[in-house]
Amino acid sequence: MFLSKYRVVAMVVATTLFSSSVVAAPFAYISNQLGDSVSIIDTQLGQVVDTVAVAGKPAGVAVAPAGDKVYISTPEAKGFAVLDVKKRAIVAAVPVSEGALGIAVAIDGQRIFVADWYNNKVDVVDAKSLKVINTIAVGKSPSGLMVSPDNHWLFVANRLSDSVSKIDLNSLTVIKTVNVGSHPFGLTLDSRGERIYVANVQSNDVSVIDAKRMVPIATVKVKTLPYATALSLNDSRLLVTNQDDGSVSVIDTESLHEIAVLEVGNKPEGINTHPDDRHVYVANWFDNTVSVIDAKTLKVLDTIKTGKGSRAFGQFIGH
Repeated sequence: MFLSKYRVVAMVVATTLFSSSVVAAPFAYISNQLGDSVSIIDTQLGQVVDTVAVAGKPAGVAVAPAGDKVYISTPEAKGFAVLDVKKRAIVAAVPVSEGALGIAVAIDGQRIFVADWYNNKVDVVDAKSLKVINTIAVGKSPSGLMVSPDNHWLFVANRLSDSVSKIDLNSLTVIKTVNVGSHPFGLTLDSRGERIYVANVQSNDVSVIDAKRMVPIATVKVKTLPYATALSLNDSRLLVTNQDDGSVSVIDTESLHEIAVLEVGNKPEGINTHPDDRHVYVANWFDNTVSVIDAKTLKVLDTIKTGKGSRAFGQFIGH
């Protein structure tokens, strides 16, 4: 596992020079949908350090910008759960809608967005009161959500409409919707808010969209049933989970060509990049594991045992 040989030195430095809050390694929060739990991975130790029970078949994950809360969608509980990071316990169960799946949080932490798979809308929840304050009609079966770095836009993948919608977060209205490939699910926005990368499950490709104009730039073929995407190395590499191929495709974002295919666990789904911008974590649904990829060397460095049905759909690593 990466960084393991530096663990002793790091612990000594941390104890001597800094408070634990300053040097704490980021944690990955992995929803185990079939196990009704969330595994908490210490990314420095490379192991699960706690498991928290979460009722309602947890699926989507969004870490609050402040790092103090984790929001976990619970489709069978028709809403989401709130995990207190310090307590490592669920402190609230929030009813939203029967189709709660994709989840995201505003950059300022003030609002939570929940995609309603069944009712073709996004619910807007106030993060303080945990009450639904608005709903936004989108395409059929909304899934992946992502907020722009400037906190102005929300992008939504509409799976059964084969489209992506752009929502103005000031007016809470859809500004434009663009057609993509077949059955889009996960999507990623680059750090400048310029490009959207969308995994199209049934057309086995990734759509690249100009986020400002909402027009297609390119389509990149990958392997079977691409599910979700993540960027690394200053947005130079895009990694895509291929569910039925047991692999991750690596795309060079300048040439927009697939440059590598890395074997991971069985049925990879959620994918997210560590704050170091180099190490990428992949949740493997059928294997109940998380693979750790070095995006620079294009090697799988570690496999971490988690819980049953690891899905982790969304932004599941804290900062």
